[in-house]
Amino acid sequence: MDPNDFKSGMRRLAAGVSLVTCEAGNARHGLIATAVTSLSAEPPSLLICVNASASIHEHLSEARAFCVNVLSRDQQDVAMRFATPKDRETRFEMGEWSELETGAPALRGAQVSFDCRPAQKSSFGTHTIFIGEVVAVTDWGSPSDPLLYHEGKFVSLPGAADA
Repeated sequence: MDPNDFKSGMRRLAAGVSLVTCEAGNARHGLIATAVTSLSAEPPSLLICVNASASIHEHLSEARAFCVNVLSRDQQDVAMRFATPKDRETRFEMGEWSELETGAPALRGAQVSFDCRPAQKSSFGTHTIFIGEVVAVTDWGSPSDPLLYHEGKFVSLPGAADA
């Protein structure tokens, strides 16, 4: 199996865009992710898949908490900023930030923010699967208009803003 064929096929799978954030070493860290999914309702949990070569990987491995912020279409600029490796130390200057129960950075105006404590992690191939137990969910009251990723670019759900 050619990994490029796999990647090309996966580009056809539309996915919600999330911003995974944590605080470690007295600094905030963030990563744009599409490999995020619910795992269980009892206990409430989700999983994220992070490439071991990602700049956040080590920090996420050490963090006492992380937050999964499901982005709104109007947060595309924030997504682009976090998807660009340049000037990592200034990423959090964009957007309005809060802390939830765990103290992890939460982006105001996101569709929803899931405040998580790490529960388990497992390595597979090039990635680590992080399982987070959700301790708080914050619905920021944003219009239901999620940011999606498809065919290598950010897109929106047709008619979502009108719903």
